[in-house]
Amino acid sequence: MATPKSKPAKTVAIPAKKADYSRWYFIVIIITVFLLYGGSVGHQYVKMDDTDLIVDNEVFIKHFKNLPQAFRQSCFEIPGHLTENKSYYRPILIVSFMIDAQIHGARSSTTFHFMNILYHILCCVLLFTLLRKLSVTAAVSFVLTFLFAVHPVNVHAIAWIPGRNDILLSIFGLLSLHGLIDYYKKNKPGYLVLHLVGFALALFTKESGVILLSIYFAFMWLWMRDLAFFKRKPIIPVLYLIITVLWFLAMTAALKGHEKIGGGSPVINVLIHNLPYLLLYIGKILLPFNLNVMPGYDTTALVLGLVSFAALVFIVVRIKDRRRALFSAFWYFIFIAPTLLVPELPAYEHRDYLAVIGLLIGISQADFFTKFSIGRTNLNYTLGILAIVFIIITTTRILVFADRFVFWNDGTEGTPFAPSACVNVGQLYQDMYDNDPSLNDRSKTEVLKKAGEWNHKALMMDSTTLRGNNNYGAFLYLTGHLDDALPY
Repeated sequence: MATPKSKPAKTVAIPAKKADYSRWYFIVIIITVFLLYGGSVGHQYVKMDDTDLIVDNEVFIKHFKNLPQAFRQSCFEIPGHLTENKSYYRPILIVSFMIDAQIHGARSSTTFHFMNILYHILCCVLLFTLLRKLSVTAAVSFVLTFLFAVHPVNVHAIAWIPGRNDILLSIFGLLSLHGLIDYYKKNKPGYLVLHLVGFALALFTKESGVILLSIYFAFMWLWMRDLAFFKRKPIIPVLYLIITVLWFLAMTAALKGHEKIGGGSPVINVLIHNLPYLLLYIGKILLPFNLNVMPGYDTTALVLGLVSFAALVFIVVRIKDRRRALFSAFWYFIFIAPTLLVPELPAYEHRDYLAVIGLLIGISQADFFTKFSIGRTNLNYTLGILAIVFIIITTTRILVFADRFVFWNDGTEGTPFAPSACVNVGQLYQDMYDNDPSLNDRSKTEVLKKAGEWNHKALMMDSTTLRGNNNYGAFLYLTGHLDDALPY
């Protein structure tokens, strides 16, 4: 009897293991930021708040013994200077300058620029880890964080030293959100402490830190779908209240009642006037082609804003969880809203820094990211091209912050605030004429002539520019045209 042949066992094909790039994500982001912004370490001060807060304030910020005083005064109160500017209470910003000033003092801007780069990297790391904590894949978290790291709209926050205030606010806001999520999941007191300390530091960094309160409740309601968490933990809202009251009392004591919403004008009037700025901010998220150190709205800016808004709506509607889409939109608009209440100021781009983070959190939930991986897909090509465009624009924009002349020249074209920028350029030449001992008589004459030309240019744009009239009159007086000077 023949023995039946045994059938060979079926071999099961083991799928090839996908390459894991996650260990390189942090390294790529850190190296990219350093390569992109490393040149800014050698940049000078640009004479927009930085010289006031750092150079003129060196006597104060060089000594840590003044640290308690930083919490008792406006950030623009400078020893030996007569000033009525008590509009801003930002002690953490001043403390950060104190830390930097211990290295090379305040005359050199190198340390201050370097620290801005480090703060931006830290914010990127916190954004990446937050996305991972929200169950976003490593690949998607990397792509969105990378786009944020190289985004041109963030240059104003990183390359302009005082712009770090928005970076610090973002760092503390993200830290507090990390603490809230970890405390919610693990119920360990240490995470609650992190959450509350992050919130307190955000408050003492910038007034808009108080908006984080609404973010916490919106996050638990819309993202976690568990607003009852605060009912189960009633101590948390109580601690929010205590921290907020202490901050408010400290702020009002320091500012002595000088802080006024809308600058003293009717809030509704300021809001109506500034409402077009909203499109300006939105436009620069996807179409950052109209960047300026003194941004204002015009037809081009509004068109770009509408196109960008339409594209963002298209992306947000791809988020299947409508509550999370709503949370993302709420985050962006609630952090942009306070900027619409500031009268007669440009729509500075650094204000988009923290607001954009909320959009990225929401975009991470879009359906086209659910199966995303680092590979060859149309989405990869699109994101790659977007990243390259961002890097090119950012590289160009960083150069604008190289020194005060390049900086203010950037604002003399393509913005309604060009007359003010022209006056500032004229003032730079006037300061050279008054204070630079290295100039000979011929050079002084040329410098004074340039000061007059820039002030005259400002008046050709807007004859009502107050400083332009005054400075041009001073120029005419110094050049011997007394009768012509008097009307100015």
